[in-house]
Amino acid sequence: MAYLKIISGAANSSSTFDLSDGETTIGRHPDCTIIVEAGAVSRFHAKVVGSTGKFELSDSGSRNGTFLNGQMVSAPTALKDGDRIRISEVEFTFVAEQNQAFSGSEMTFEGANFGIMMVDDREPPSQPFTTSSPMVEIRNSVDGFAMSATPEAKLEPLAQLISCVGDALGVDDVLPKSLTSLFRLFPAADRGFIVMKDEDGNLVPRWVKTRGLHDETETIRISKTIIRRVMESREAMLSMDASDDSRFDSSQSIADFSIRSMICAPLLDSEGEAFGVLQIDSTQGRGQFREDDTDLLAGVAAYSGILINNARMQEQAIKQKEVEQDLLLATGVQQAFLPDQPPNAPGFRVSSYYQAAHHIGGDYYDYIHLPGGRVAVVVADVVGHGVAAAMFMAKLSAETRFCLASDTDVAAAIERLNDRMSALEVDRFVTFLVMVLDPASDQVTIVNAGHMPPLVRDTNTKDINEPGEEESGLPIAIAEGMDYEAVSFEMKPGDMAAMYTDGINEAMDVNDEEFGIQRIRELIQSGGDSEQVINEVVAAVTEHVGEADPFDDMCLVIVERYDRASESSDLDAAQQLSQAEQLAKLKAESADIPTSTFEEDL
Repeated sequence: MAYLKIISGAANSSSTFDLSDGETTIGRHPDCTIIVEAGAVSRFHAKVVGSTGKFELSDSGSRNGTFLNGQMVSAPTALKDGDRIRISEVEFTFVAEQNQAFSGSEMTFEGANFGIMMVDDREPPSQPFTTSSPMVEIRNSVDGFAMSATPEAKLEPLAQLISCVGDALGVDDVLPKSLTSLFRLFPAADRGFIVMKDEDGNLVPRWVKTRGLHDETETIRISKTIIRRVMESREAMLSMDASDDSRFDSSQSIADFSIRSMICAPLLDSEGEAFGVLQIDSTQGRGQFREDDTDLLAGVAAYSGILINNARMQEQAIKQKEVEQDLLLATGVQQAFLPDQPPNAPGFRVSSYYQAAHHIGGDYYDYIHLPGGRVAVVVADVVGHGVAAAMFMAKLSAETRFCLASDTDVAAAIERLNDRMSALEVDRFVTFLVMVLDPASDQVTIVNAGHMPPLVRDTNTKDINEPGEEESGLPIAIAEGMDYEAVSFEMKPGDMAAMYTDGINEAMDVNDEEFGIQRIRELIQSGGDSEQVINEVVAAVTEHVGEADPFDDMCLVIVERYDRASESSDLDAAQQLSQAEQLAKLKAESADIPTSTFEEDL
C-alpha cells in the first residue's frame, strides 16, 4: 500500500499515513485526513487523490503554496516513488508501495544516534536458502558447503540493479534498491549494509538489510575496523573468516560479531575519495564468497557510488530550489516593508532607489508620517546582508515607527529605539539616520546613529555640507543607555539632501576600487532635480561596478526643497493658459459653422 511519511519539520517525524483510492486531505482543519499543526499551514492545504493505485497531488488554494520536489504545485501532479512534498516546514516523502521482494526485514538508520557499532547476536535461520533452483550453484567450502549465483543468475539482478537504481532520484531510494539487488547477486549473504560519512565526517549506517526473520528490537553491530581499512585503501576486501583474519588481530570485538565470510567495497566520489562502504557478510561458515565475488561487488559499489553521488546532487539541487523559492517569497515580504510612493510632505520632493545585493538585504528606508504634518525620512543599514539582516531589518522597521510615533522629541525617540533593539541581544547592529521634515518650517531636524551624514547641496553656492557629522552617536543595538543629539539646519527652496548607505560609496569594481563619497558629491553638485540626481548616481555606480559581483545592498534617498508659492503661481498660470486655449478652440470651431445653419435653426 502506498503511504506518506513525515521526514522533517514535525515532532512526530516518524509518522506514516496510508493512502488509498479516493481523496486524502492535508491541513489544519480537524476534518482533514492528515492534520498538520505546524507553521503557516492552511485549514485545507493540499490533497492527494488516488485512483487504481495512481496518486496525484493538488494544492487546495493554500496561502503559502504546496511544493513537490522544490517546485510549487499549480495543477494536479502525478506522484512517483520517492517524491518529496513540502507543506510549510513539514516535509513528506511519497512511497508508492512497501518493498516485499524478500521475506527479510529492512531498517533505515538516519543520523548518528544509533552509533556505528551495532550488535546482531540472533541465531541464523536454519534454512535460509533454497537449494533446488538451477540458478544457484552449490560448491564445497572449508566448513561444508557454500552457495553462489551462477553467471546466468547474476545477469538478471545485475541488469535490474542498473535499471531500477538508475531511475532512483533520492539517496534513500538508491540505497535499498542497491541492497535488494545484491541479495539476488549473492545468495550466500544474510546481511548487507551501506555506511556513509555525514556532513561532519562521522560514519553513519544509512541502510541495513537482513535475510530471513529478524527482531527489529535487536541492535546490529558493524565493525569500524573493517570499514576504515577499506576506506583508507579505497580497495574492496574479501575475508574468508573475519574472526580469524590476521588483518584484524587488533580488533578483538570482531570475534563477537558472528561474522565469518564478508566482502566490503568502498563507495567513491567523482574525485576518487571514499565517502562510505557497501558490505555483505555471512554467518554460515568460511568460504561463502570468492575472489570473483569481490570484483563483482567492487563493480557494483563503483556504480552505486556514482548513483549515490548523483542522487545527493539531485537532493541538493531540490533543496537549493526550495531555498530560492523561499528567498523569492522573502523578497516580496521585504518589499512590503519599504514605501511604495513618496511621502505627503508639501514643499518637499522625495525620491529613492533600493537594490539588495542578493535576493533580500539589510538596508532599510522608510517615510513615517508624524503628528502635526511632519514626516520622518529614515535610512539605515543593518550590518551584513541576507536573511538574518533582513529579519533584523523587519524588527527595526516596526520599532522605528512605534518609537517615533510615541515621542515628539526625535533624539529621545531614537534613544528609546536603541534600548529596545539592544534588549534583543542579537549579534547585529544598525547605522541609522533620520531626517524630520516640517512643511510649516524651513528647519529640518536630523539624528545620526553611526551613519554617514547627509550630503546637503546649497542651491546658491552649490557647496556640499554634512550637518550632524560631529554629533553622530554610536550605531543602534550596540548597548543600551546611549545618548543621541538632534541637529537642525535650514533647507531653502532649491536645496537638496542625499541620504545613502555604504553600498553606494563602497561599491567596488573588478579591481577592488571603491566608487567613493567624492563621486557622489560631484554628481549632486552638478545640478538637476532629485530624480535626475538619483538616475545619474545609479548609472555611475553601475558603470563603475561593471562585471564585478554586487558588494553590498544599495539605498539612496534624496530630499529636495521647493517653493510652494511658485508652484501655486505655475499652477494658476497653467490653468489660465488652459482656459485661453479652450476659448480659442471654441472660437475656431464656431468660425467654421456655415451661416445657413443658424438660419435653419432659427
